[in-house]
Amino acid sequence: MQLHSKKRLLFDMALVLVLGLILAKVYWPELVLLFNPSSAHQAELITLVHRHELVDVFLLMLVIAVLCSVPGAPNSVVCIFTGACFGPLAGFLINWCGNIIGNGFVLTLVHRSGVTDNLRQKPAFSYLTRQRYPLLGLTMGFIVPFIPNLVVNCVATGLEVSRRGYLLAVSLGTLPIAFIYAYSGNAIFTLDLKKIIIIVGMFILLCAFYVAVRLLHQKERIKKG
Repeated sequence: MQLHSKKRLLFDMALVLVLGLILAKVYWPELVLLFNPSSAHQAELITLVHRHELVDVFLLMLVIAVLCSVPGAPNSVVCIFTGACFGPLAGFLINWCGNIIGNGFVLTLVHRSGVTDNLRQKPAFSYLTRQRYPLLGLTMGFIVPFIPNLVVNCVATGLEVSRRGYLLAVSLGTLPIAFIYAYSGNAIFTLDLKKIIIIVGMFILLCAFYVAVRLLHQKERIKKG
């Protein structure tokens, strides 16, 4: 079992490295500009982005989808980069679609391999599966960025939600963080203090939401204990 885990870890690391190299090659001029933000570079970045073909946009979306399905992969970094390059609206749409597709990948893998006992013992798994309204619990799992996508998709498998219900939950759940990453990328590159403050506030709200979920879970365990 340990050998299998090590092979999987090496495969994931190699996959992330290859995707990173591909992105760096395709978007290298943009990366150079992002490390040297200025008003002149903002205009140049827009020009560079407009030169990209649709296939490059789909490549970025695919990378986000794959990283979304790999535990511990720097998906957030790519999503922020997307917002910096394509702006808050287009960046949000790319992030959102990529994360929806990526979670679909994870769900398919979980359906094929099943839910392990180790995942069933995770506190997040037990809490989300005990919700009175399964779709609401599933949506909560996708909203909180600190809960691994693998755990949330295992919950979806355990609850046996319909395809329509899953699509609704993953669409609503990944929407806030996709917007935050895109908006923050744009805010950081444009050095817009007002936007940065808004992003910090939104992230604090997400953290507060996560803490509230943890506290509710602990209260339930104390009552049952």
